[in-house]
Amino acid sequence: MSQSKNRKQQFLTSNPVCCFCGGVSPSEEPDHVPSRAFFTNRQWPEGYEFPACVTCNRASRHDEQVVAMLSRLYPESSNSADSAAIEKLMVAVSRNYPEVMEEMLPTLRQKRNAAKKYKLELQPGQTHADLPLLSVRGPLVNSAIHSFSRKLFCALYYKHAGQVLKSSGGIAVLWFSNLQIDEDKIPRELGNVLSGFPKLERSRTNLDDQFFYRWAIADTKEVAVFLAFFRRSFAILGYVHQQADRFELPLGATIIRPFQAE
Repeated sequence: MSQSKNRKQQFLTSNPVCCFCGGVSPSEEPDHVPSRAFFTNRQWPEGYEFPACVTCNRASRHDEQVVAMLSRLYPESSNSADSAAIEKLMVAVSRNYPEVMEEMLPTLRQKRNAAKKYKLELQPGQTHADLPLLSVRGPLVNSAIHSFSRKLFCALYYKHAGQVLKSSGGIAVLWFSNLQIDEDKIPRELGNVLSGFPKLERSRTNLDDQFFYRWAIADTKEVAVFLAFFRRSFAILGYVHQQADRFELPLGATIIRPFQAE
């Protein structure tokens, strides 16, 4: 047996059930969360492989392409590898999910409204049509974010709670664009709650500038909270509860269940 196959088998033996579908399926392969497409040169953080069945591993691949593309849009990188990666992702999304690309193109009215709402100043000679804005609040983009969030928070809960989010559990998801982050829309009180700071690196290279999160888990491990940032493009807030029917919903949150539990 090759060294890589041996490592894979050891991983699956140590993690015998899929962490994305309530533990109802045996694990069949490791899944990288977030996927390697989110990171420069595909160098993802060490220790962020999670046990998945084949169905769960494949379930969100197109949605992950969309979210990985969004994560790389801001700030614009001068790194040639990043520029090539975003171009590749845009081609992939255009091929696999062309409706998303169409949905993200804002109308002139939407640009004008955004400029007024977020107090964006036009540069000399610039019109509202020239503003480098995208529409990210459409149903398709939101669906992709929610699909990715299910996998992200099931994985992070498994990592830090040491157990699978059961089929009876759920995740309340809120997400924030870069403009909303700049407007300080993320609840400030979370700063006093989220005391966990992970170490995110590969080969001693810190990856916090690409992906970073804070977390907290109750002593009972029934409840957890995670706040994840993806470069400076957006952030996702996830409240995890082992009993979804006991949620006290944050305003505007969407409840997501583990795969096969909906």
